[in-house]
Amino acid sequence: MDDSIKPSDLVQVRVEEDNKNEKVRVVNIGIGVFNPDSMYAVRILCHTHLQRKLHKKVLNCLDSNEALREILRHHFRTAIQARRALDLPNGLTDTYRLVHGEGDCLSGLAVDMIQSAAVVMSSAAWCQVHRDVITETLTEVLPENTDVVWKTTGSRLKQDGYDLEKEETPEMAEASSEDKMVSSLENGIRYRTYPYSLGQKTGIYSDQRENRRLVAEYCKEKRVLDLCAYHGGFSLNAIVNGGAVSATAVDSSEDAVEACRVNAELNGCEDKVEFIRSDITKFLQESFGEREYDVIVLDPPKLAPSLNGLDKARRKYHSFNRDALKLVSGNGGLLLTCTCSAAMTQKDGGQYFLEMVHQAALAAGRQVTLLKRSGAASCHTQSPISWPAGAYLTAALFYVHPIIE
Repeated sequence: MDDSIKPSDLVQVRVEEDNKNEKVRVVNIGIGVFNPDSMYAVRILCHTHLQRKLHKKVLNCLDSNEALREILRHHFRTAIQARRALDLPNGLTDTYRLVHGEGDCLSGLAVDMIQSAAVVMSSAAWCQVHRDVITETLTEVLPENTDVVWKTTGSRLKQDGYDLEKEETPEMAEASSEDKMVSSLENGIRYRTYPYSLGQKTGIYSDQRENRRLVAEYCKEKRVLDLCAYHGGFSLNAIVNGGAVSATAVDSSEDAVEACRVNAELNGCEDKVEFIRSDITKFLQESFGEREYDVIVLDPPKLAPSLNGLDKARRKYHSFNRDALKLVSGNGGLLLTCTCSAAMTQKDGGQYFLEMVHQAALAAGRQVTLLKRSGAASCHTQSPISWPAGAYLTAALFYVHPIIE
């Protein structure tokens, strides 16, 4: 390794290919960013065979910032083209993911569009080191007057060998006030969002957009229970787009419940939503025998951050699903159950999570049939090279059969 190469420098990656019948030959893999302190020694940003012309162009200026600009410019533009193919943005949705890490060939970088704000989420050292270049290039390819807001994922940066505490954080743009509210639109529903606020997240969870729309199709004149409701996305879609007669939104966070209430008022349906602040285990157990619903959505936060926590998370998911199934109407209904834990989604090709739901149904004394299994919204792209490593979200829709007397 050349001692002159510094962390987050662009490097060309070559490997030796040993052929028994031929001499050893060197194969160019691509160009990436080097990091000796990360489990990913090089994050490939430009594959030789997939982007031949770009690769040659970048090689000519590999030792300058212009090389990275060329790569970023190309990937940002292709990401925009891919979202346009998905008809994003459109008259019903102006909030979506524009860049999704490896899915858009930019490992460690995510960008969410929230109306006129581009919210960047950095989770790799190279993003922090090249922050100015990323911001400038993103501003170049986006419409005029688009604000670029920078956020970080501290835990992932730490894993990548980057110490945020040593970083001098640039001041936010003058217009970027923490209190500035942006009214975002998703599936025709308005949400109050605060993309400029401090914190690690981008401010939205657009990965469930298509699943919210899917469930809404089956909610006409139904009673809906939205567990871990956050900003009320499933509840509001059920009522506004699905014609549900009522929705009960439950979350343990007071801020989340208040956000749900505000969003319901924004869409003129607050009279059809019941807002409950409660631990969902407590709510489910206290509601057994007292409440029942036709459609239940269970979307808990990440319970298995790694394989080491998988067994413990499985027990938690099992109890959540068991208790939720007990509240499905005795005449039958639907359960959409989700996991955003990559370890759970990827285990046994996804069967691990589905088998857990089956066991939970047996424990609840209910029969279930899987109707559909889906993942994150299509704007959360996946690379065919890295899949299934990029899969993290599972949303499984089950029909819960009537209770046989």
